Amino acid sequence: MRHDLGEYYTPDWLAEHVLNELGYEGDPDKRLLDPACGSGTFLVIAINRIRRWYDENREKCPYDEGELLKKILANVIGFDLNPLAVMAARTNYLVAIKDLIRHVDHVEIPVYLCDSIMTPAEYGDLFSGATLGSVAKVPCSAMKPPHLLVPKEIAKSPKSVAKYADVLEQCVKNSYAPEEFLSRCRDEGLNIAATDAHLDLYKELVKLDKANKNGIWARIIKNNFAPLFVGRVHFVAGNPPWVNWESLPVEYRESTVDLWDRYRLRERATRGARLGNVKKELSALFAYVCMDHYAAHGGSLGFVITQSVFKTGANEGFRRFSCGDGKPFRVKRVSDLSLLLPFENAINRTAVLIAQRGKATKYPVPYLLWVPDSSRSPVEETELNTVLKDFEIHDWLAAPVEPSVPESTWLTASRQAFPILRKVIGDRSPDIMGRTYAGSCTWLNGVFWVEPVKADRHRTLIRNLGDVGKTKVDSVTVTVEDDFIFPLLRGRDVHAWHAEPSAMILVPHRREDFSQPVGLAEFKRENPLTFEFFKTFERQLKSRSGYKQLHKERKEFYVVGNLGNYTLAPYKVVFKELTEIFQCAVVGPSAYKTGDDRPIIPDHKLLFIACEQADEAYFLAGILNSIPVRCALYSASVGVQTQSYYPTDVSRIRLPKFSPGDESHRKVIRISRACHEKATGGGVFPVPSDVEIELATAVSAMWNISGKELRHIVDYYIEIQTLRSRRATADDEEPE
Repeated sequence: MRHDLGEYYTPDWLAEHVLNELGYEGDPDKRLLDPACGSGTFLVIAINRIRRWYDENREKCPYDEGELLKKILANVIGFDLNPLAVMAARTNYLVAIKDLIRHVDHVEIPVYLCDSIMTPAEYGDLFSGATLGSVAKVPCSAMKPPHLLVPKEIAKSPKSVAKYADVLEQCVKNSYAPEEFLSRCRDEGLNIAATDAHLDLYKELVKLDKANKNGIWARIIKNNFAPLFVGRVHFVAGNPPWVNWESLPVEYRESTVDLWDRYRLRERATRGARLGNVKKELSALFAYVCMDHYAAHGGSLGFVITQSVFKTGANEGFRRFSCGDGKPFRVKRVSDLSLLLPFENAINRTAVLIAQRGKATKYPVPYLLWVPDSSRSPVEETELNTVLKDFEIHDWLAAPVEPSVPESTWLTASRQAFPILRKVIGDRSPDIMGRTYAGSCTWLNGVFWVEPVKADRHRTLIRNLGDVGKTKVDSVTVTVEDDFIFPLLRGRDVHAWHAEPSAMILVPHRREDFSQPVGLAEFKRENPLTFEFFKTFERQLKSRSGYKQLHKERKEFYVVGNLGNYTLAPYKVVFKELTEIFQCAVVGPSAYKTGDDRPIIPDHKLLFIACEQADEAYFLAGILNSIPVRCALYSASVGVQTQSYYPTDVSRIRLPKFSPGDESHRKVIRISRACHEKATGGGVFPVPSDVEIELATAVSAMWNISGKELRHIVDYYIEIQTLRSRRATADDEEPE
């Protein structure tokens, strides 16, 4: 259940690493908060460091162990929203200080059951005199609806809340009448004006008590407001929940919308094609709220966070690194642990963010890549020094891939390669962006994807591939007119320098405007056999997700998505959306099982650059398949098992404008054509071949990359090929 909620308790070695990166040495006067403390790992390690610091400095310290404990209780604080986690954290905290307790008269463990995000957001201005309504909703599972309504006027200070909660608890326990409760509040110096609201709350607690459900609800009120009273801390450390925006409970997601917008986390800094389902992370919101509300000026935040906040377009808002006007924070360092499995075999992309409040982020940022000695596998729970023996830590750099867009995804590379790759990749090119498209999307491949059985003049006996894709359909063998049959290029058909269709696709669209399907009446009249075939699957075709969302008003239930006249471009540079190392190939008109040349139709797993001339296509493919470009694209898009490539990524390559008469361009074309002729679909090889080095030399001249710099890039290329072997083995083809 904890894992379903995005909760993976932090192993000790990882918590030790975070505190090391923060520079937290255990000074008892330095305050530390874990706002999502779980079972208290960070808190216990912090306490252990304080005690070790005290032992080492005992002779210099002007205070005894009783005063030391008071400092610990005041300066090591935890919050969590999970009651079981809070109980575990309090227990572990107590064990860590148990032999010090005899030196003091009273101990209250500073681990609170509360919402680290919403409480400061909703009630953070209580002490400024602002009023946002008369009552606050405090979670209470015994109530229906599940909250207590607590008058906000009591939240004047930590002391007043604590006193109010104590009075509530004592009065309920001793069966005070409601009016006696009010009188007791006034006797304690509490300023009570909204008497009806206080009486209503007291009566609810009395009901709970009579139903044997009271117990700790008065204390929960005190816990709920704890985020308002903790004050600023020197260090915020922890492992906030990793939950996608879409996966949050609906009510909580809606309640946080204003907060996301306050920090501009939902805003996109750029516009343009973005394929795939990229997610916004709750951990990103956690980081902003905690930096804004809890970190002191100059204070530091160290979070175990998902690496995707640095690498996906959905998190552009996060990469502003500012909580508002005049409230920047500086990313000091990132540890990339995406090649590890720190959390009980959970497949995730782990990183450690170290940031400082009050300064703007300066690029490039130190980026430490942890590389295991062998393939990606779970990290055993042991001491940090032991864990480090199994890894190399590569000293890399990171900065926005688009210099003019600070919020753009990060380019991450070795220190030697980084400045060289800057020559290769940068701000996007509108020309390439406007010519890069996604392949066709049928939303039901099993109907549209076919294989020919027998061709006979203008008709073809075909069988649809009913077992492909997530939704299976019956396979039927029928004769259709061949007007709408095209060679189909699937993701699995594309490799470096080689792309060959493996099936065919029926696309009943108009040649003069390929975005539009053939009209129903015309289809019936001119192509009755093909229409009859589609009619067989009418119910399934009308149930397609894309049809229902985009085309449900159409009568042409056989419409296909992601098509335009660009799809019929005679030449295309095709590349996979998902792959480990970028690889592309040129395709032109094909006579694949049709007897005449027809445009190849890429499927939705592929992207392509549309070209009118073969030479330009081979020129672009030569540059994009070159070692410097592969390194740049990998560094801008690196993932865990595969990388996602988008039109945006390719458009960032600083491609020279094609000039047919330029001899350096002709050289790239000759090498590219030779590579296509020799390729057999073997993919990308770890060690560069002689022809790849020749190509890299040819294209490097276009970016003024020297011979020495190219050697650095080749070394980096071999390094990232080694990283591939460290990743978990995975088939980068998804169900079609």
